[in-house]
Amino acid sequence: MKNMEKEVYSYNSEYLTCNARPILPIMGEFHFSRYPEEEWKTALKKMQQGGVDIVATYVFWIHHEEAEGEWDFSGRRNLKAFLSCCQETGMKVWLRIGPWAHGECRNGGFPDWLVEKEKRGKLSLRTDDPQYLKYVDLFFTKIAEQADGYMHKDDGPVIGIQIENEYGHAGGPSDREEGMAHMRTLRAMAEKKGLTAPYFSATGWGGAYVPENFLPVLGGYVDAPWANHTHELAASENFLFQPFHDDANIASDFAEGQSGFTFDTSKFPYLTAELGGGLQVTAHRRTYPYPDDIEAQTICMLGAGANLIGYYMYHGGVNPDGKYTTLQESKATGYANDLPVKSYDFQTCLRENGLPSESYYRLRKHHIFIKNTEELLAPAKVYLPDNIPEPMGAEDMETLRAAFRYNKTADCGFLFINNHQRKRKMTEKQITPEKPLQFTVTDVEGTQRQIIFDRIHVRTDAILVLPYNLPVVIRGEQFRLRKTNASYLGCFGGTYYFYTDEEPEDIYFEWSDGKDHAEAVRILTIHDAEHFCYMQEGADEKGKVSLLQDLHFTEAGKVRITDGGQAVESIWNVYGQTEPNVYELTLEYEYHPADALSGDVWLELDFGGDCARLYQDGKLIDDWFSNGELWRVALKRYDCPTHLTLELDPFKMDVYYDLPPKREMRLAGARLLQLS
Repeated sequence: MKNMEKEVYSYNSEYLTCNARPILPIMGEFHFSRYPEEEWKTALKKMQQGGVDIVATYVFWIHHEEAEGEWDFSGRRNLKAFLSCCQETGMKVWLRIGPWAHGECRNGGFPDWLVEKEKRGKLSLRTDDPQYLKYVDLFFTKIAEQADGYMHKDDGPVIGIQIENEYGHAGGPSDREEGMAHMRTLRAMAEKKGLTAPYFSATGWGGAYVPENFLPVLGGYVDAPWANHTHELAASENFLFQPFHDDANIASDFAEGQSGFTFDTSKFPYLTAELGGGLQVTAHRRTYPYPDDIEAQTICMLGAGANLIGYYMYHGGVNPDGKYTTLQESKATGYANDLPVKSYDFQTCLRENGLPSESYYRLRKHHIFIKNTEELLAPAKVYLPDNIPEPMGAEDMETLRAAFRYNKTADCGFLFINNHQRKRKMTEKQITPEKPLQFTVTDVEGTQRQIIFDRIHVRTDAILVLPYNLPVVIRGEQFRLRKTNASYLGCFGGTYYFYTDEEPEDIYFEWSDGKDHAEAVRILTIHDAEHFCYMQEGADEKGKVSLLQDLHFTEAGKVRITDGGQAVESIWNVYGQTEPNVYELTLEYEYHPADALSGDVWLELDFGGDCARLYQDGKLIDDWFSNGELWRVALKRYDCPTHLTLELDPFKMDVYYDLPPKREMRLAGARLLQLS
């Protein structure tokens, strides 16, 4: 269905625009070929409910042409069907077409046969070598056939295209001009095939090549599961407010990594595409993304001026079955890390099993705020405090971390405070009239003026988003909310929603007319802000406010366990030869969810050891590197099997864990669960 009015997307040096209005999109990565096609629509709707309005997705070459000339766009590999789902649900799309992707995919997404041609000296990958470009041309042709009718020019959902990935940082030539030329070549090839969009992007961190007419996108992860060691990282600077921050840990497993930017930051808006929504475990590092970490990193990027909040990943998945090989990144294929054969859960906002994590809710309230204020927030410039010193690095737990985004045209802004540092404890802080927080801003007249905040209690791990001089309309009259110590959620149906866990008597609002406008304000707890829903349709004049329900599970049947001892034959997995323990699981359902129109059943496994693998009729359907969590497997996508085989590998000592693992190799418990 075509849009009645075509949306016009553009950008300036500060922010993105739609129909000439400032926008601040929320983008979440979700790989269609790593998820069952019958669940795409549900997944997209969950993402939208979390506040995401653009889905970013890789088109992994190896998923579609494992053998040369044998193309596969069927089932979960059906890009056209996925784009149709996006069109139907109203989700915009940012296509990451490679040709090289990474994404913890085998060969970074290159098919084996293509890699083999380079080994035999037949071509040079990721260059302007005509032989390589011949194959890229065909790959782009196939993508264009799938995307035909779904590009923005056809009123379709695709508004952005990313070319290559980490090019010049993780692979690519050392010569800058050669690298820039190759990026231009790839874009020209894509556009010639009809792969056009308002936005073309290139990853910009670590010295990656970003030519003219490309939007640079940045990222940041709270840890580095790809690091080539098994000890804790130093405190990350991602928890400081740093405009146009370059995370040195991204792709640090690639020795070719450079540093710095190849583009002029003054000419582009600060956009992110790879804020870690989680962390993908590796064989040697089981890093865990605590929800506080994910939330704090996002707020530090937003407060430092980010005007596209893009997560990698936002929704986890499971690798598709390969026809000739498995499809995960591994040391056997020349990469630095061993990954699960099937699982690409990423411990992120929406897990591979479709269930939301705590991070989903933590971020959701900020997404509500962003979408409610984007026209004020996107043009707002960043200011750092001028009456307190800058933090002395990420290990400084004493100095207040704050940034102020001020919109001089609207004469309003938002104060961002982060008092969290991963795996550290920051001190509690008080901002008082005696020790205020001060910013010097430039107003619309070009005059410098001071903006002062006081009466703010900053608890350990607190994350605050406080409005300043916010324009409000109450009973048809215009006022300003000068200050408050409650974080702002947004205005819905004429009511202004805030959230805080401070005591009611400690919350204050300072209005421009000096009066009390309590009737126009609703104060929520942090929990309720994370679960807030405003329904416009089918409601009264002010709309309907409700809360998302917390997840509660009930038993959905029984699991009978038969201990099979060790496997008769050794299983070759990513570690080499192992002798796993084997358990036969018989699943007895109270009802058969495969016959239901909705709902799912999850198999919850509590196990000790290093790795677990689950088989259905001898076929590997999922695996899990132990990370200190319970493993929950969605069963409806496998037609709710009544019999599964579980294998457990012995615990390994040379592995880094954040959450304490169970060391004994055994199945401690198994349950069938459903949402109550």
